Amino acid sequence: MSLINRIDRLFVHGLAALCAVLFVVMIVAVFGQVVMRYVFSTPLSWSEELARYSMIWQAMFAAALCSRAGQHLALLSTDALPETIRGFARPASAIAICVLLLVLLWHSYDLASRALRQTTPGLGLSMGWVYASLPVGFALMIVGQFLGIFAGPMPMQQEPDNSDLQDILDLHS
Repeated sequence: MSLINRIDRLFVHGLAALCAVLFVVMIVAVFGQVVMRYVFSTPLSWSEELARYSMIWQAMFAAALCSRAGQHLALLSTDALPETIRGFARPASAIAICVLLLVLLWHSYDLASRALRQTTPGLGLSMGWVYASLPVGFALMIVGQFLGIFAGPMPMQQEPDNSDLQDILDLHS
């Protein structure tokens, strides 16, 4: 296995694991809030914020996974192009997407740095941690775009084997 494939595997599995953990955090926070509010009549002051900020971070990590898979931010569809042009159009599209993501990264970093002095009311965290999800997510999307170019399609993107489906259809005809 080449180095780029190892990095790609670590990228995909790491982000998928982070998304799963953040999803569990969201579920536990919301469930805990419901139980505390309706069973014990003492709502938690921080659980709704924790769930919201977990969802924001999860959305950015999931967007990076989609970017890696080529399922996000498609500026032009290259599937209908002839194979000779498609080989050039896909990297050109990825570069255009990366330019857009670099602009977003630049402005989101400025936004996150301005929010450092603000704090969240429930958790008491710096809002910079919340806004940091934007530049981190955009940077990961750029990495995902480059991995999509150099590591090739993700295994789940390969054409499905329809032989089983065809066997089932043949049985019913």
